[in-house]
Amino acid sequence: MSDQANIGTSLVGVDLSGCNLNGAYLNGANMLSAKLENAKLVGVNFTGANLCKANMFKADLSNANLNNTNLYQADLSEANLRGASLVGSNLGDIVMKGATYDKSTRWPLGFDPEGYGAKLDR
Repeated sequence: MSDQANIGTSLVGVDLSGCNLNGAYLNGANMLSAKLENAKLVGVNFTGANLCKANMFKADLSNANLNNTNLYQADLSEANLRGASLVGSNLGDIVMKGATYDKSTRWPLGFDPEGYGAKLDR
């Protein structure tokens, strides 16, 4: 069984809360309104995925590739974003209260994570 999703794979509304998807390849997947609460998503490749309105409360997204991902209205409250890359992503109306990031986390140009409630792990 492959740990890769084909580009355009539809996982709309899927409930993967608490699942361990560490290292999965979900490039281009449509995960609109997906439930990923408390999920282990370390190093997952979400490049170009649609995570609009996804619930990723307390998800571990450390070292995840979220480049060019649609995270419009996603909930990343209390998520671990240490080492994650979100370059080129749509972060409109994102919720990040209590999310943690570090100096290696990469953001879209001009994005202020602390303005959305995220905190830098020093």
